[in-house]
Amino acid sequence: MKILITAYACEPYRGSEAGTAWNIVCRLAADHKVTVVTRANNRSVIEKSLSDDPIPRLKLLYVDPPSWTLRLKKAGLIPVQLFYLLWQLTVTFKLLGEFRRRQYDVYHHITFNSFEVPPLSALFIGETPFVWGPVGGGQTVPRKMLAWFGFKGRVIEVLRNVRVKLSAYNPLCILVLKKAQLVYFANHETQGLLSRWCGGKHKMMVDVGVDVLKFNSDDQLRKLGDRINILFAGSLEPRKGGALLLRALSRLRERNDRFLCEIVGDGPDQSMLKDKAKNLGLHEQVVFTGRVTHDEMHRVFSEADVFVFPSLRDTSGAIVLEAMAMGIPTVCLDHQGAAIMVSEDCGLKIAPDEPGLITNAFADAIESLMADDKIRSEMGAAARERVTWEYDWSVRVKKTAQDYRELVH
Repeated sequence: MKILITAYACEPYRGSEAGTAWNIVCRLAADHKVTVVTRANNRSVIEKSLSDDPIPRLKLLYVDPPSWTLRLKKAGLIPVQLFYLLWQLTVTFKLLGEFRRRQYDVYHHITFNSFEVPPLSALFIGETPFVWGPVGGGQTVPRKMLAWFGFKGRVIEVLRNVRVKLSAYNPLCILVLKKAQLVYFANHETQGLLSRWCGGKHKMMVDVGVDVLKFNSDDQLRKLGDRINILFAGSLEPRKGGALLLRALSRLRERNDRFLCEIVGDGPDQSMLKDKAKNLGLHEQVVFTGRVTHDEMHRVFSEADVFVFPSLRDTSGAIVLEAMAMGIPTVCLDHQGAAIMVSEDCGLKIAPDEPGLITNAFADAIESLMADDKIRSEMGAAARERVTWEYDWSVRVKKTAQDYRELVH
């Protein structure tokens, strides 16, 4: 097949959306002719990767809006969403001729995955089958959990909740959903919000995956003595639940202090969380490592016994799949992408509820894993098996290619 993919974020050696697009296009190009349209600023790192490991069937087109828009974006005068819209319009203009000649069997838009700025190029592709997704962005912070945000944060999240609900009625979004022969939804929240507008098929597919050959537990380090190593990794911002985690660890410490929690990442909440850890008496139990590279995460995972993902709002979370691939059980909230990825046999999921109830439940879940080596080992093995059969990139791309074939034939 000849496949056209648009991916604003597409970059090797990265996680999140950029890594998702790169992993999909590279594996598709093993068996199909793939043309990828992406940002011009991704060019240097992509061409370096391809010089080291060429992919003959992969063709890259680098597109950016006019230079004046780039200058305004760098100056902070254009928000990312508006620049992304301008990029889409530029892509549409450049591809109109190819759309008219129907040079491709399938057109798939991957990133950005947010539905709030839909891929307008889909409206000009003629009869070429169009696939959109995985589409996310429909998840919101549950009302009971807004207490974990400060006053300003609560206002921002409430306004975002309203914006998300209203965006579901965006006429352009509805047109693109009706145009698509197939829509992948990244979580149930987004699916529930938008599936009524779908003109073709729709199904669930989280927007992340993992390379199980790269992330494996063969050389996982064992803990020293009876201390349990807990790992949090992600951006230190309100929606990631760092404050929730520290409060849960404080409760846990009152009952069992034989743990060390490593917090990997940085962000606007870093100083606040460090102060909070000190004020809660966790200075001996919590270590802030800062940001590490995607490749260095393998070592970090190797030293962990339990992975915690207290995110209050997330489309999914590639870091969860990486931890699972390393054979580490996960403690997370039972909502959004994590609820799909983490099954009952490979982690413990906490129902979104009042702050006090969540804090105690999180502490109880971690303590139960600390107390039972056998259950921890069994859950880790089940997690590894689950990602191998469900979320490995090769498995995911085979399913995607089969979906393409069903649309073409």
